[in-house]
Amino acid sequence: MKIDRRTFLQGAAASAVLSSLSGLTPGIANAKEPGANTGLLAKREGEIKYHTCQRNCADRCLLKFTVQNGRMTYVEGASEMKKMGTSPCVKGHAYVQYTYAADRILHPMERAGKKGEGKWRRISWDEAYAKIASRLQQIIKDHGADSILPYSYSGHEGVIGKYGGPSRFFNAIGARKLDRKVCVFAAYEGLKSVTGTYQGPDPYDNIYTNCYISWGQNETATNVHGIKFINQARDKGAKLLVVNPIRTPIASQADIWLQPRPSTDTHLASGIMKYLIEHDLADLEFIKANTLGYEQLLIRLNEMSYEEIERVTGVPTAKMFEFAKVYGESELSVLRLGYGMQRNFNGARMSRAIAMMHAVAGQYGKIGNGFIYDNTQADDSLNYSKGRADHIHPNPDTVGHVNMTEIAKALDPENPIAYGKPIKPIKAVINYNGNFVSVAPDSNACRRGAMRDDLFLVVHDFLMTDTAELADIIVPSTTQFEFPDMGTDYNCYHMQTSEKVIEPLGESKDNWIFFKELGAHMGLDRFPEMRVDYEQILRDFLDTEEPAFRHNNITYEQIIRDKFVTVYDQRPYFGDGKYKTDSGKIEFYSEMMKEAGFHPVIDFGLPEDEMLPEEKNLPFRLLSPAIPQRANSAFYNVKYIRNFPAYFAKINTEDAAELGINNNDRVRLNNQRGEAFFIAQVSTQVVRGTVMAPKNNWRRMDPQGKASCTNNLTTDTLTDMGGCSAYHSTRVALTKA
Repeated sequence: MKIDRRTFLQGAAASAVLSSLSGLTPGIANAKEPGANTGLLAKREGEIKYHTCQRNCADRCLLKFTVQNGRMTYVEGASEMKKMGTSPCVKGHAYVQYTYAADRILHPMERAGKKGEGKWRRISWDEAYAKIASRLQQIIKDHGADSILPYSYSGHEGVIGKYGGPSRFFNAIGARKLDRKVCVFAAYEGLKSVTGTYQGPDPYDNIYTNCYISWGQNETATNVHGIKFINQARDKGAKLLVVNPIRTPIASQADIWLQPRPSTDTHLASGIMKYLIEHDLADLEFIKANTLGYEQLLIRLNEMSYEEIERVTGVPTAKMFEFAKVYGESELSVLRLGYGMQRNFNGARMSRAIAMMHAVAGQYGKIGNGFIYDNTQADDSLNYSKGRADHIHPNPDTVGHVNMTEIAKALDPENPIAYGKPIKPIKAVINYNGNFVSVAPDSNACRRGAMRDDLFLVVHDFLMTDTAELADIIVPSTTQFEFPDMGTDYNCYHMQTSEKVIEPLGESKDNWIFFKELGAHMGLDRFPEMRVDYEQILRDFLDTEEPAFRHNNITYEQIIRDKFVTVYDQRPYFGDGKYKTDSGKIEFYSEMMKEAGFHPVIDFGLPEDEMLPEEKNLPFRLLSPAIPQRANSAFYNVKYIRNFPAYFAKINTEDAAELGINNNDRVRLNNQRGEAFFIAQVSTQVVRGTVMAPKNNWRRMDPQGKASCTNNLTTDTLTDMGGCSAYHSTRVALTKA
């Protein structure tokens, strides 16, 4: 068998991702084949249920579950869908273990000791509802409904599970609003300042490109099924270019990989623009027809030298020129921007510079080119206001807001603040679809807030998470597979079904049933919106006149029947030359940036410019990206998944040599927020001066027993624009433990 660079994943990370890559093409074993394991293959025979994976991943896989006698036995990909093969990723393969995990919480429990002691008393649902309702009603009477805060994010990404069910309850009581901006919102603003949108072309058209650019993205962790389209383009001669401070498996396969220092992307994109312009590779015809402010761009680029760009980025100028030449000479280039790179203090400004670079190259408006970031065409078309019943909130325009990234600040025992201003104390948090003690930055401060004696903490989950450990009452949730829902794809243009696969286990209740029944105990069933069934919630979301849905007459019945539908958007994207800025043009000069306090063309600010001295002077930048075997803080309890390490720190070989650190040594990372202990992995996967540790690992799952998690260290300061998290704008010290 011939092995080439496309079929063999090189590099140190290969072994960690092969599990998630190996089965993504069709081919199903037959029980009659010689040597077949008939017992295992028999699990594939039974009733089939279609269900969308509701993890926060750009693949948004449509899966097929086999059910025998009411029990889930097998999972595979819905291969009739173009983006899918027959295999899920490594996490999806674990869904049977995940659902039937031995440590699932199946009954309501009440704290029977001090917070965090781990002493619990089993109670009935009637007791749980009575206690929660009574406490919340007393808090509303004494402190107001805006002292109650929901906390949730992407533990369930379904239309009902994430928003439609829970939001109706919180709107009905008039709770404080949680701004769920942790993920993508810095780049939203940066990209809107250039083209007016963060949406882009259909990734199915990547097969037509001559040049695929992966910028700050790790497809093997959050878009593994998209790799097939990259490979199909490469089979036809397309080049693969990668920009990433970490050598991902895709970077190991690249024709050219640039490894800049973290957060220096604005400088790198500017250097590439300079090269394109100076070597007659800028598309002047496209620029004249589609852009504003090109003269200002030329002036700004002339203020930055190649020497300064190399000094800041660490990328050799010759290597950058090699990249720019291939890019500039490609007829059709598509750029995929990752989500992690914009979680920095300068996230919007970096995203803007990269989008401008693509305009200089003239790479918008044709099939096979374009800029892909967050394709929310389906999601943005839903009627969220009606689906969440926003109209029943008594004061939606005046109630206070908390940014979820700043949950530690909002729960501070002495000085609670939100967006830099003092707020009244939060007296109750209902945590669902989330695990803020692990997931939110500054985990130690989150834990201190959750430990407050005057904070009533209710956790709706099916596992004893770091947050659940500190709860006053835990009520058991279902998994996503135990109730019906729908899901939107944010990479391809799909709306997908999520059929109920099995009945709820034990006494668990899904997000809608829990909040609906709790609401009834509080008298909220006086609202018709609090008495509806799943189907009505879905129909409320689908009651939209947005063209992406109406163009194809998408209906509830169609989605249920066909399992998935494709929403409409123009093809090629921007093919009409009409951009979504106020000017209708791509804006190299942006009044939006100027009004935000930044340079209106290119702003070269770096995160270190904004750090406190005690952090700025620490020797290492900490990167905490996703890894293929986890989805944020999910899957940490699954035995099959737990065998993949998530408590390691990757250290550059030269840095490790200077510190006397070897592979598998125990190391300590620390800064003013706290400390965390990891096992060293010495590698050139990370650039010098950078250490990488996986995001959102649990304190209580720390195999070293040190209650370590990466977010003990991360900053909760927000990004330059969009109110997004800036986890990667964190510096640490590193020592051998």
